Amino acid sequence: MVSYLLRRLIALVTTVFVVISLVFVLLRLSPGSPLYTLLGFSYSEEGRAAVAERLGLNASIPEQYARYLEQLAGGDLGTSVFSGQSVWELVSQRLPVSLELGLIAGVVWMALGVLAGALAALRHRSPLDGFVRVTSVVALSVPSFWLGLVCVLVFGVYITGVLPVSGYVPLADGVGPHLRSLILPSFVLGLPAFAVVARTFRASLLDVLDRDYVSFATSMGMRRGKLVRKVALRNAAIPLVTVVGLMLGMLVSGAILVENVFGVPGIGQLMVDAFRRQDYPVAAGCCLAVALLYLLTNLFVDVAQLVIDPRIREGVLKGGKPR
Repeated sequence: MVSYLLRRLIALVTTVFVVISLVFVLLRLSPGSPLYTLLGFSYSEEGRAAVAERLGLNASIPEQYARYLEQLAGGDLGTSVFSGQSVWELVSQRLPVSLELGLIAGVVWMALGVLAGALAALRHRSPLDGFVRVTSVVALSVPSFWLGLVCVLVFGVYITGVLPVSGYVPLADGVGPHLRSLILPSFVLGLPAFAVVARTFRASLLDVLDRDYVSFATSMGMRRGKLVRKVALRNAAIPLVTVVGLMLGMLVSGAILVENVFGVPGIGQLMVDAFRRQDYPVAAGCCLAVALLYLLTNLFVDVAQLVIDPRIREGVLKGGKPR
């Protein structure tokens, strides 16, 4: 178990290093420069050289890369080119907003997905089953950015005053206004997760209900309600753990688009602004934060699988790879 976790941590660090390296190189090779945004197009060469020296952009890309890795090794993500604020400070201010949005979308909509999938499987071939299947397909087919714009149009033009279509109300300003400001973003963000979880859990539960041991328990007189609670749901939840973990990671990364549609000041909005203005340290810091969240979520899912499924745990303890 320890050797498996050690291998996973090494793989996580390696992946983060690759992500950081790719983001650094692609930002430097992209057209333009933050100098143009800072100075405009009417500047003297002396002024440009002075700003480039101050920002460390006068060195070659390998020298800048080595300097950046040295800063990272010391726990320093740098400072914003435009605001002069620490990247740690900017990310720590914006990340809780994105985490809260992703958590609300994940908990509410994935819980609804589990419920819908279970009801559809227990009422197989019924109108409810058909409704869940059609709804999940439609939810997966609708692009998030289009759905977000439709919500802004509907609640901003036709049904005004019901839900805010832009902005973010801090929790300190009241629980009610705070939650109202997150309803539409969490709906748009969580709808695809609802669809994936509902379809996955429905298929998994149907497969479990068709197993021989379920038929044997039924023939021995076990009541259906107890059979579903004690046997079917527990076994059907094993593959669901992987899907839920992946969805949690995707919710964090998917918040980038949703936050910009609804004007939520999370890390997604910060990242888009940083790339647009070519604020190299902030863009790299945001990518690092998102990559770490996604990879740590996947690591947590793998550990949860070891705890839940004894077959996977046995394979790991014998030196094999989890399936």
